[in-house]
Amino acid sequence: MGKQYQSAGPGIDQRIEALRSKYYDSLDGVTVGALFVFDQDENIQVLTHHGYPAAALIRIVGARDRAAGLPDAQMVIDKCVWESCESKRQIAILDHELYHLERVVDKHGTHLFDSVDRPRLRIRKHDWSFGWFDEIAKRHAEHSIEVLEAERLLRGSGQLYFQFGPEQKVA
Repeated sequence: MGKQYQSAGPGIDQRIEALRSKYYDSLDGVTVGALFVFDQDENIQVLTHHGYPAAALIRIVGARDRAAGLPDAQMVIDKCVWESCESKRQIAILDHELYHLERVVDKHGTHLFDSVDRPRLRIRKHDWSFGWFDEIAKRHAEHSIEVLEAERLLRGSGQLYFQFGPEQKVA
């Protein structure tokens, strides 16, 4: 039957609300729904973003659908990935998606609202985004965009994303 959707349920809603309460004061009054996506026949990852596997995605729901009672933002979580993750990683996935949401404000910092009097939102872009080819980095080394961007990442964030050292292992 292929790709299916179902409510992620109250447990996920509670985790989203706990994260919102802890980190996202600016999202007060913003409603966020959560769905699981899965393959009914096989236990495989089905969620993608621009053709690449994704653990979860979030989108802003349009005014027409908000007027019909849908939430302001909708998170879709790949159920296969979710079920393979420990609790701390699940929370990190939810936090990542919530971090994409930004309230739209005017030049005075006042929150703006849409035509159905719901909070106006926008999607925050990732701090880093890469489209690298290992083969190009091998061929052109320091002249390749791949290596230049990797160096920029290390200069900009140091070892935030990497644990270098003999006792550290990549999982």
